[in-house]
Amino acid sequence: MQYFVNQGYWEPTNAYSAGSNIRINPDYSVSFHNSLMAPGKTIMSWNSVNSYQATKLVPQLPILRNNHKYRLSVNAKAEPIYSLIIRLTFFNAQEHEIDHVEFQQRSIEFVYPPEAVQYRLELINNGLTDLTFQRFEICDAALPVSVHEDVWIHKPINEDVKGKLNLLLIADNKRVRKTYPDLKKYEDYKIQPISVAWQSSADVLAILKQWLISHRIYDANVISTNPKLDQVVLELKMELSTINAVITNQTDPHSQIADVIYPLLPVTTWSSPVLVNPDWPIIFSVIQEIDSKEG
Repeated sequence: MQYFVNQGYWEPTNAYSAGSNIRINPDYSVSFHNSLMAPGKTIMSWNSVNSYQATKLVPQLPILRNNHKYRLSVNAKAEPIYSLIIRLTFFNAQEHEIDHVEFQQRSIEFVYPPEAVQYRLELINNGLTDLTFQRFEICDAALPVSVHEDVWIHKPINEDVKGKLNLLLIADNKRVRKTYPDLKKYEDYKIQPISVAWQSSADVLAILKQWLISHRIYDANVISTNPKLDQVVLELKMELSTINAVITNQTDPHSQIADVIYPLLPVTTWSSPVLVNPDWPIIFSVIQEIDSKEG
Protein backbone atom coordinates (compact mmCIF):
# COMPACT_ATOMS: atom_id res chain seq x y z
CA MET A 1 0.00 0.00 0.00
CA GLN A 2 1.23 3.49 -0.80
CA TYR A 3 1.11 6.08 1.98
CA PHE A 4 1.10 9.86 1.70
CA VAL A 5 2.26 12.60 4.06
CA ASN A 6 0.21 15.71 3.31
CA GLN A 7 2.03 18.97 3.98
CA GLY A 8 0.63 22.46 4.58
CA TYR A 9 2.14 25.89 4.98
CA TRP A 10 1.28 29.33 6.31
CA GLU A 11 -1.63 30.83 4.35
CA PRO A 12 -1.46 34.59 3.64
CA THR A 13 -4.47 36.42 5.09
CA ASN A 14 -5.74 39.93 5.75
CA ALA A 15 -7.10 39.00 9.18
CA TYR A 16 -3.96 39.39 11.30
CA SER A 17 -4.36 40.92 14.74
CA ALA A 18 -3.14 44.47 15.37
CA GLY A 19 0.55 44.58 16.24
CA SER A 20 1.48 41.54 14.14
CA ASN A 21 4.87 41.60 12.45
CA ILE A 22 5.19 38.79 9.89
CA ARG A 23 7.96 37.73 7.54
CA ILE A 24 7.19 35.01 4.99
CA ASN A 25 10.36 33.50 3.54
CA PRO A 26 10.80 32.06 0.02
CA ASP A 27 10.46 28.52 1.42
CA TYR A 28 7.14 29.50 3.04
CA SER A 29 8.55 29.37 6.56
CA VAL A 30 7.29 32.24 8.68
CA SER A 31 8.53 34.44 11.51
CA PHE A 32 5.65 35.92 13.51
CA HIS A 33 5.86 38.50 16.31
CA ASN A 34 3.05 40.06 18.32
CA SER A 35 3.42 41.05 21.97
CA LEU A 36 -0.07 42.60 22.07
CA MET A 37 -2.26 39.63 21.07
CA ALA A 38 -4.54 38.36 23.82
CA PRO A 39 -4.25 34.70 24.86
CA GLY A 40 -6.89 32.49 23.26
CA LYS A 41 -6.81 34.28 19.91
CA THR A 42 -6.31 32.32 16.70
CA ILE A 43 -3.03 33.12 14.95
CA MET A 44 -3.63 31.02 11.84
CA SER A 45 -6.21 28.45 10.72
CA TRP A 46 -6.73 25.94 7.91
CA ASN A 47 -10.01 24.34 6.82
CA SER A 48 -10.86 21.11 5.03
CA VAL A 49 -13.90 22.74 3.39
CA ASN A 50 -14.22 26.27 2.04
CA SER A 51 -16.90 28.12 0.10
CA TYR A 52 -14.92 29.17 -2.94
CA GLN A 53 -17.50 31.82 -3.85
CA ALA A 54 -17.13 33.41 -0.42
CA THR A 55 -13.42 32.97 0.28
CA LYS A 56 -11.79 32.29 -3.12
CA LEU A 57 -9.89 29.51 -1.32
CA VAL A 58 -9.73 25.81 -2.10
CA PRO A 59 -9.67 23.28 0.79
CA GLN A 60 -6.44 23.63 2.74
CA LEU A 61 -6.49 20.25 4.51
CA PRO A 62 -6.55 16.70 3.11
CA ILE A 63 -9.68 14.56 3.01
CA LEU A 64 -9.65 12.06 5.89
CA ARG A 65 -11.34 8.68 6.29
CA ASN A 66 -13.87 8.39 9.09
CA ASN A 67 -12.89 6.24 12.06
CA HIS A 68 -9.28 6.06 10.85
CA LYS A 69 -6.19 6.90 12.90
CA TYR A 70 -3.87 9.71 11.78
CA ARG A 71 -0.92 11.68 13.09
CA LEU A 72 -0.60 15.46 12.94
CA SER A 73 2.90 16.93 13.23
CA VAL A 74 3.49 20.68 13.50
CA ASN A 75 6.97 22.03 12.86
CA ALA A 76 6.94 25.26 14.89
CA LYS A 77 8.77 26.92 17.74
CA ALA A 78 7.14 29.42 20.10
CA GLU A 79 8.62 31.88 22.55
CA PRO A 80 8.16 31.60 25.45
CA ILE A 81 8.01 27.82 25.57
CA TYR A 82 4.54 26.20 25.84
CA SER A 83 2.89 29.40 24.62
CA LEU A 84 1.38 27.82 21.49
CA ILE A 85 -1.69 25.57 21.47
CA ILE A 86 -2.56 23.49 18.40
CA ARG A 87 -6.26 22.71 18.08
CA LEU A 88 -8.10 20.28 15.79
CA THR A 89 -11.87 20.74 15.64
CA PHE A 90 -14.25 18.27 13.97
CA PHE A 91 -17.68 19.19 12.52
CA ASN A 92 -20.71 17.22 11.35
CA ALA A 93 -22.83 17.83 8.23
CA GLN A 94 -24.69 20.66 9.96
CA GLU A 95 -21.34 22.33 10.72
CA HIS A 96 -21.84 21.75 14.45
CA GLU A 97 -18.74 20.90 16.47
CA ILE A 98 -18.51 17.21 17.34
CA ASP A 99 -15.24 17.23 19.24
CA HIS A 100 -11.85 18.88 19.39
CA VAL A 101 -8.35 18.02 20.57
CA GLU A 102 -5.66 20.38 21.79
CA PHE A 103 -1.95 19.76 22.31
CA GLN A 104 1.36 21.56 22.78
CA GLN A 105 3.87 18.87 21.85
CA ARG A 106 5.13 18.52 18.29
CA SER A 107 2.73 15.78 17.21
CA ILE A 108 -0.42 13.94 18.20
CA GLU A 109 -2.32 10.89 16.98
CA PHE A 110 -6.09 11.15 16.57
CA VAL A 111 -9.05 9.24 15.15
CA TYR A 112 -11.23 11.11 12.65
CA PRO A 113 -14.74 10.79 14.17
CA PRO A 114 -17.26 8.52 12.39
CA GLU A 115 -19.76 11.36 11.89
CA ALA A 116 -17.27 14.10 10.91
CA VAL A 117 -17.51 15.66 7.44
CA GLN A 118 -15.04 18.50 7.88
CA TYR A 119 -12.39 19.76 10.27
CA ARG A 120 -10.26 22.78 11.13
CA LEU A 121 -6.66 23.18 12.28
CA GLU A 122 -5.76 26.26 14.35
CA LEU A 123 -2.69 27.77 15.97
CA ILE A 124 -3.87 29.38 19.22
CA ASN A 125 -1.99 32.04 21.18
CA ASN A 126 -1.28 30.95 24.76
CA GLY A 127 0.81 33.98 25.71
CA LEU A 128 3.42 33.84 22.95
CA THR A 129 5.32 36.82 21.58
CA ASP A 130 7.27 35.07 18.80
CA LEU A 131 6.56 32.12 16.56
CA THR A 132 8.68 30.41 13.91
CA PHE A 133 6.48 28.20 11.75
CA GLN A 134 7.58 25.89 8.96
CA ARG A 135 4.82 23.43 8.10
CA PHE A 136 2.29 20.93 9.38
CA GLU A 137 1.98 17.34 8.19
CA ILE A 138 -0.91 14.87 8.36
CA CYS A 139 -0.36 11.19 7.65
CA ASP A 140 -1.54 7.71 8.49
CA ALA A 141 -0.55 6.85 12.08
CA ALA A 142 0.96 3.59 10.80
CA LEU A 143 3.92 5.51 9.35
CA PRO A 144 6.98 5.92 11.60
CA VAL A 145 7.55 9.24 13.37
CA SER A 146 10.77 9.62 11.37
CA VAL A 147 8.64 10.34 8.29
CA HIS A 148 8.38 13.95 9.53
CA GLU A 149 12.13 14.58 9.39
CA ASP A 150 13.52 16.79 6.60
CA VAL A 151 15.57 13.84 5.37
CA TRP A 152 13.60 10.62 5.70
CA ILE A 153 15.38 7.29 5.27
CA HIS A 154 12.67 4.87 4.15
CA LYS A 155 12.47 1.23 5.03
CA PRO A 156 14.86 -0.61 2.65
CA ILE A 157 13.39 -2.48 -0.32
CA ASN A 158 14.62 -5.91 -1.45
CA GLU A 159 17.25 -5.75 1.28
CA ASP A 160 18.09 -9.45 1.07
CA VAL A 161 19.18 -9.19 -2.56
CA LYS A 162 22.92 -9.55 -3.11
CA GLY A 163 24.92 -6.83 -4.80
CA LYS A 164 25.40 -3.11 -4.45
CA LEU A 165 23.00 -0.86 -2.63
CA ASN A 166 21.13 1.58 -4.86
CA LEU A 167 20.50 4.72 -2.82
CA LEU A 168 17.71 6.72 -4.47
CA LEU A 169 17.70 10.37 -3.48
CA ILE A 170 14.15 11.68 -3.98
CA ALA A 171 13.00 15.31 -3.80
CA ASP A 172 9.52 15.72 -2.29
CA ASN A 173 7.18 18.07 -4.06
CA LYS A 174 5.73 20.98 -2.16
CA ARG A 175 2.53 19.38 -0.89
CA VAL A 176 3.17 15.69 -0.37
CA ARG A 177 5.75 13.08 0.58
CA LYS A 178 5.03 9.47 -0.29
CA THR A 179 6.20 5.90 -0.04
CA TYR A 180 7.16 3.88 -3.12
CA PRO A 181 5.94 0.27 -2.71
CA ASP A 182 5.98 -0.25 -6.51
CA LEU A 183 9.79 -0.27 -6.39
CA LYS A 184 9.56 -3.83 -5.06
CA LYS A 185 8.98 -4.96 -8.64
CA TYR A 186 12.64 -4.22 -9.35
CA GLU A 187 13.37 -7.39 -7.44
CA ASP A 188 16.94 -7.86 -8.65
CA TYR A 189 18.11 -4.67 -6.96
CA LYS A 190 18.75 -3.69 -3.36
CA ILE A 191 17.09 -0.29 -2.91
CA GLN A 192 17.25 2.43 -0.25
CA PRO A 193 14.93 5.37 -0.95
CA ILE A 194 15.71 8.62 0.88
CA SER A 195 13.29 11.55 0.67
CA VAL A 196 14.31 15.19 1.05
CA ALA A 197 11.62 17.68 2.06
CA TRP A 198 10.75 20.53 -0.31
CA GLN A 199 11.32 22.93 2.58
CA SER A 200 14.39 21.14 3.94
CA SER A 201 17.00 23.13 5.85
CA ALA A 202 18.95 19.99 6.82
CA ASP A 203 22.55 19.30 5.84
CA VAL A 204 21.66 16.54 3.39
CA LEU A 205 25.28 15.86 2.47
CA ALA A 206 26.34 15.32 6.09
CA ILE A 207 23.35 13.06 6.78
CA LEU A 208 24.02 10.87 3.74
CA LYS A 209 27.74 10.61 4.47
CA GLN A 210 27.15 9.68 8.11
CA TRP A 211 24.52 7.09 7.17
CA LEU A 212 26.78 5.40 4.60
CA ILE A 213 29.79 5.36 6.93
CA SER A 214 27.79 4.10 9.91
CA HIS A 215 26.45 1.23 7.78
CA ARG A 216 29.93 0.59 6.32
CA ILE A 217 28.67 1.08 2.79
CA TYR A 218 31.35 2.61 0.60
CA ASP A 219 30.49 1.42 -2.90
CA ALA A 220 26.80 2.27 -3.28
CA ASN A 221 25.21 3.63 -6.42
CA VAL A 222 24.00 7.03 -5.18
CA ILE A 223 21.38 8.25 -7.62
CA SER A 224 19.83 11.68 -7.88
CA THR A 225 16.27 11.39 -9.18
CA ASN A 226 15.79 15.15 -9.46
CA PRO A 227 18.06 17.98 -10.70
CA LYS A 228 17.64 19.70 -7.31
CA LEU A 229 19.68 16.91 -5.73
CA ASP A 230 22.40 16.53 -8.36
CA GLN A 231 24.79 18.84 -6.50
CA VAL A 232 24.39 16.85 -3.28
CA VAL A 233 25.43 13.67 -5.09
CA LEU A 234 28.42 15.38 -6.68
CA GLU A 235 29.60 16.74 -3.33
CA LEU A 236 29.15 13.32 -1.74
CA LYS A 237 31.30 11.80 -4.48
CA MET A 238 34.08 14.29 -3.64
CA GLU A 239 33.99 13.16 0.00
CA LEU A 240 33.42 9.42 -0.62
CA SER A 241 35.21 8.73 -3.87
CA THR A 242 34.33 5.00 -3.93
CA ILE A 243 30.61 5.53 -4.53
CA ASN A 244 29.09 5.67 -8.00
CA ALA A 245 27.59 9.14 -8.44
CA VAL A 246 24.61 9.16 -10.81
CA ILE A 247 23.02 12.49 -11.74
CA THR A 248 20.62 13.93 -14.32
CA ASN A 249 21.77 15.84 -17.37
CA GLN A 250 20.06 19.01 -16.17
CA THR A 251 22.71 20.38 -13.79
CA ASP A 252 26.10 19.69 -15.37
CA PRO A 253 25.83 17.52 -18.50
CA HIS A 254 29.63 17.49 -18.85
CA SER A 255 30.50 16.83 -15.21
CA GLN A 256 33.94 15.30 -14.64
CA ILE A 257 32.92 14.16 -11.16
CA ALA A 258 29.80 12.10 -11.90
CA ASP A 259 30.22 8.46 -12.88
CA VAL A 260 27.00 8.40 -14.87
CA ILE A 261 24.83 11.17 -16.31
CA TYR A 262 21.41 10.08 -17.50
CA PRO A 263 18.82 11.97 -19.60
CA LEU A 264 15.87 13.43 -17.75
CA LEU A 265 12.88 13.63 -20.06
CA PRO A 266 10.80 16.84 -19.92
CA VAL A 267 7.38 16.65 -18.32
CA THR A 268 4.58 16.56 -20.89
CA THR A 269 2.73 19.84 -21.38
CA TRP A 270 -0.55 18.45 -20.05
CA SER A 271 0.97 17.33 -16.76
CA SER A 272 2.77 18.89 -13.82
CA PRO A 273 6.20 17.99 -12.37
CA VAL A 274 4.70 17.86 -8.86
CA LEU A 275 2.43 14.99 -9.92
CA VAL A 276 5.05 12.89 -11.66
CA ASN A 277 7.19 10.19 -10.06
CA PRO A 278 10.89 9.93 -10.88
CA ASP A 279 11.49 8.19 -14.21
CA TRP A 280 12.02 4.75 -12.69
CA PRO A 281 12.40 2.84 -16.01
CA ILE A 282 15.28 5.08 -17.12
CA ILE A 283 16.86 5.09 -13.64
CA PHE A 284 16.81 1.30 -13.35
CA SER A 285 18.11 0.87 -16.88
CA VAL A 286 21.07 3.00 -15.77
CA ILE A 287 21.54 0.79 -12.68
CA GLN A 288 21.42 -2.31 -14.89
CA GLU A 289 24.07 -0.81 -17.17
CA ILE A 290 26.34 -0.02 -14.19
CA ASP A 291 25.98 -3.57 -12.88
CA SER A 292 26.70 -5.12 -16.29
CA LYS A 293 29.89 -3.07 -16.68
CA GLU A 294 31.12 -3.99 -13.21
CA GLY A 295 29.97 -7.47 -13.57
